[in-house]
Amino acid sequence: MKNKELLIKTVLYRSLHRGCKETDILLGLFAQNKINTFSDEALELYSKMVLEDDVFIYDWILQKIPTPNQYQNLVQSIRQFHNL
Repeated sequence: MKNKELLIKTVLYRSLHRGCKETDILLGLFAQNKINTFSDEALELYSKMVLEDDVFIYDWILQKIPTPNQYQNLVQSIRQFHNL
């Protein structure tokens, strides 16, 4: 992947600075610990997910609403990381 380091920095920043403190914590800690282990495909998917609205991401992680199919494995990984 071209400019993978730049994409990692961008996605990490977006994970930590969401505007919603709860989502900052859930995504930020996960990304800080896992992002360097992502395949190119997983990084692309995660970069797409962090563009989604905080309310949806938070509700997906807490299982308040169904997670879209494309993000199910990723959200499950976030839940497992936080022992939710």
